[in-house]
Formats: sequence, C-alpha cells, structure tokens
Amino acid sequence: MKSDTTLANSLVAKVQLGLPSTVTKLSAKMRFIDQIAPKLRSSGVIRTVEKIMPLSIRVAGIATASKAISAFGGMIYSAGAVRQDLLIDKGSIYQTYQDSLVDIDEADDIDVIKKMKFIHITQMYDLLEEILKEEERPQLVIVDTPLLLERSDAPLESHYQLYADYQICKERIHKFWQEHKEQMVPFNPEGLLLISISTKRFGSIFYGLSVPDGDRFIVDPINRNTIQGTDNTFEKIKKVGVKKLLHGVLTRRSRTAAYEFSLLSDRNRQEPVLVRELGLINFHFRAGTRTLPLLAEVIGTKADWNTEKLDQLASYLVSLVTIDQPKALPLPLWYADYALKPIKTGTIINYFKTQAREMIRSEEVEQVWTEEPDLFGEDE
Repeated sequence: MKSDTTLANSLVAKVQLGLPSTVTKLSAKMRFIDQIAPKLRSSGVIRTVEKIMPLSIRVAGIATASKAISAFGGMIYSAGAVRQDLLIDKGSIYQTYQDSLVDIDEADDIDVIKKMKFIHITQMYDLLEEILKEEERPQLVIVDTPLLLERSDAPLESHYQLYADYQICKERIHKFWQEHKEQMVPFNPEGLLLISISTKRFGSIFYGLSVPDGDRFIVDPINRNTIQGTDNTFEKIKKVGVKKLLHGVLTRRSRTAAYEFSLLSDRNRQEPVLVRELGLINFHFRAGTRTLPLLAEVIGTKADWNTEKLDQLASYLVSLVTIDQPKALPLPLWYADYALKPIKTGTIINYFKTQAREMIRSEEVEQVWTEEPDLFGEDE
C-alpha cells in the first residue's frame, strides 16, 4: 500500500541529506578562491586602484528608470532620465545642476523591457548632446545605460513598433558618434570622457585568459605563467563560477585587467556598425568591502587606451563612491538615480492610468476628434 509523502517530509529529508553535500562544495570553492586570489593579483589580472584624496573634478551622472503597468489590453509606461552635475573641489561639493527627460505612453506587452532599453539609451544620448553644447562642461560623465546595442537586442521585424524603436535608437547612437567623435575621449585627450557602468558580463576577463590568443585583446600587461602554476586552473574557474570568483578576488579598491569586447566572441556583433568599429573596452572594479563589483565600459580599442589612463579612470570611479553599501554608486550617478524615485514608485504611471480611464469613459477624446475645426474663427 502506498504511503503519502508530504512536501514537508520531502523538504526535511532534502535539507538533512543535502546540507552536508552543499557545505562541502561551497567550502571547496572558497578554498580554491583563497588559493587563486594571490596569483591573480601578482599576475596583474587583479590590480590595485588608488583613491584620490582630496578629489577635485567636474563630473556628471545620467541615470535612467522606467515603470510599466498593464492597462487597456497592453501596457502603459513611464521612462525617465536624469542628469546630475557635481563640481567637487578638494572633496567638497560647491555647485550642482540637474536636467531631465521623461516619456509616458502606451505600448504592446511584447518585450516591453527591450522597448525601455531603447528609450533609455536614446534619452541618455539626448542629454549627453546637450552637455557638449555647453561651454563649461564636465570632465567625466558616468551613465547607467549601455553605450551600444548588441545583436541580441534586435527584435523581429514583425513586431513593427518595437522594431521601429530599435531603429530609432540605433540611428541615434550612430548620429551622435558620427558628429561628436572628435569631442570625446580617447579620440580627443581634452574631450569629454564617457563611461558606462553596470552589473553585466561578470568574469569575462577570466574567460579571456582561457582563450589561447586572448592576450591580444587584453590592455593591461599580465603574467599568464603565474596563473597557470596550478593544473587545470581555468577548468576549476569554470566549476567555481566566474561571478562567485569575481566577488571573492576583487577586493576593496581594485579592478580587473581591461580587455576589448571582441575578446568575448567573434559572434558578438554590436550596433551600429560605425561605433562597433571604434571599439569597446571593459573592466570590472570594486570600490569598497560591501559594494558590488561593477562593469565599466568606454569607447575605444587597445590602441587607444593604456594601463595609466585606465588606472586614472578607475581611481575617479572608486573615489566617487563615498559610502560602502551594496547599492552604492559613484556620487553623481547616485544623486541622479535618487531623483528618479517618482518614476520607480509607480505613482505617476498609476495616476496617468486613472486619468486615461476617466477620459475614455467620458469620451472626452472622441468629442474633441469629432468636432469640426473652426478654421476662420467665425462665430456660430
């Protein structure tokens, strides 16, 4: 006769039997991280970053946020971008400036996340172009959106509106770099330095170390022999997990060796083509003990950047993170992100939905559209 096996009994059995195995695997991975960390530092794969004290810089952050809710058989969304400028002189903030863009509209629920990405990138470049028109512009601009689109971002052409948004975004990126390339670092040493930070592509540098010709894509000098002292090092890295390894070896005020995006795969095609040909340099950095590792991206190739320039850039990023918290960001980006709270909470978009519903019920829009325009201003 069959006996019942309740979920509670299954959970208890799994915890009792699985706990020792899980702890054993975690302990083995932690021991490997402890062993490999000194080798990664001595080889140059993990580099120390100096904090600038006191810091003096004119810097801006451009943060984006969006909120979408179901409505009327589809979605309505609000998407905003905020630019926050800071003038820091010997560690003190003396002047700030803020600019913003907001878009509120309806959309299909087909991959609304991609639509928001296209809108955010477009908004970021619109705000960035305004910066280039100013006489007293920031030295450094930190953004939280990608600088380019990836091939995986391209929607199906049958998704007409989403595909149109993709084309608009791609053209916006192309137009910006076509017109303003000579005003930007590294193509103009005195130009505007643009850097994107995010939490994606964790551990890509470790993948590059396992590729036979990977060194030609790595900007910083590294000693591969130091890492290969242990048998099957790269196979063990894969088993440990590159994200877990990065969290373990990237300590306070440090960065990974920088590499070209082309290192990841020949199949990684970025759009638009003009900007893809300019190149993209990546490295991970960590500002504090509790802060998360972040990916930094700048336009350029190995020929455009060197270790000294990247160390200076990493020093700026680390110095601008003033609190050691998991959600900490460079100061201007943190201020810009905080200003987007009205969009993140959904208060605005829910109000917009309520007002739209009331207008539909009262047929206000239909009444306006069906009225004949009085072209000559004559009295009835």
